[in-house]
Amino acid sequence: MSVRRELRTGAAQPEAPPLDSLFPREAPMPGDCLVAWDPHGSWPGFSLEALAHGAGTRLSEVVLLHESQPEMPLALLRGTVLPTPEGTWLGVLQVEASPEDARALGLALDLLARAGTALVLAGSRRDKDLVRRIREGLRPDHWRGPVLQMLVPTEPPGRGEPLRQALWPRGLNVRVIEHPGSSADPDWTRLLLARLRATTETPISPPMPATPVQTAPIAPPITPPITPPIATPELPPLHDALHDEQDDPAGSLDFSRVERLLELAAMGPGVVAAALVESGSAELLSLQALTERAADLAERAARQGSAMWQAGLGPDAPKPAQEALQELLWSDAEHHHLMLPMPQRTDLLLLVCIDRQFGDLSASRWQAAVARHQGC
Repeated sequence: MSVRRELRTGAAQPEAPPLDSLFPREAPMPGDCLVAWDPHGSWPGFSLEALAHGAGTRLSEVVLLHESQPEMPLALLRGTVLPTPEGTWLGVLQVEASPEDARALGLALDLLARAGTALVLAGSRRDKDLVRRIREGLRPDHWRGPVLQMLVPTEPPGRGEPLRQALWPRGLNVRVIEHPGSSADPDWTRLLLARLRATTETPISPPMPATPVQTAPIAPPITPPITPPIATPELPPLHDALHDEQDDPAGSLDFSRVERLLELAAMGPGVVAAALVESGSAELLSLQALTERAADLAERAARQGSAMWQAGLGPDAPKPAQEALQELLWSDAEHHHLMLPMPQRTDLLLLVCIDRQFGDLSASRWQAAVARHQGC
C-alpha cells in the first residue's frame, strides 16, 4: 500500500525537498539514503514496489508540480525505508524526471547530490544526450555529492563506453558499473542495491585499485559516508550442504544454494563466467556463463587454475599452508581469472572469469569475496 502526496511550487528552478520528507511519515528516520534515477526509463525491472513488499514496509509517492503547468508533473518520487542487519534504516528513493526539462533535471541532480549513494540507471542509446544535459545542468565545481554511479547493462558489450569517455563537469566523479539486465527474480532489485552499497563499504582487506572515470583536471574524489549495506536475502550456510564426502564432491552439494552463490559472484562488472571447481580433478561442479564461449573459457581456466592451486599447496600440504593460500589470480590477453577457496571446503574453489576490456577487476574481486562469504 502506498501513500501519494502532491507538492506544488512556483519557483523558476525549484529546489528538491529534504530527503527525509519524502519517505512514509510513520517510517523510522533513515540513517542514510540511496537515490536512483532512470532518466530514459531503460530499467523497468528496478522496482521499489518489490523492495517494499519484500521488506514488509510501506511505499510513499510524492508528485512535484509546477503551478504554471499543474497537469504535467516535474517529477515523481517513490520512497521506502528498509531495515539493515545492523539495526539501522536505509532510505531508498526512486526518481522519475525527464532530463529534457531543465527544471526536472535540476531536481534529479539535486536529489542525487544529497544522497549517500547516487545511482543513474543508464545504458540507453540516448546516453550521449544525457551527458550533454548534465554538463549543461551542472556548472564546474558545483557538484557536492558522492561519486555518481552509472549503471549500464552487460549486454550488448560496450554500452558503457560513451559514459567512460565522456567529458564530465569538473568536480564530478563518475563510476561506470556493468550489471546484467533485470530479471524475473523478485530479489533482483535488492541484490543490485546490495552490490552497489558494497562498493561504498570499506573492505576487510584492501581491494586492488579501481580506475573510476575522472574529469580533467582531476578533482579529489568525494568519499561517500560509510554506511551498513542493505540487507540481502539470507543464504543458508553452504557448508551445511558441503559434507566431507571427498570421493564424491558433486553428490554432496545442494545445487540450489550453489547456483545462488554463483549468481552473486556473476554480478561483478564484466564477469562472463562463474563456477564452483573441485581443485583436485578440475571438475566444474556448477557453472554460470553468459555464452558457450565463456563456458569453454571457464573449463580451460578451471584446469589451469586447479593445476596452479595444487602446485602451490602440494599434495600433502599441512593445514597452515592451506590457510595461507587464500587467492589465485592470473590473466591472459582478454580475461582475468580469479580463484578463491570456499571457507569450509578448501578442496572447492570459486572461479570467476572477468573480461579485461569491459570489466572492473577490483569490483569483481570484491563481489566474488562477498559471494563466497554469503555462501560459507
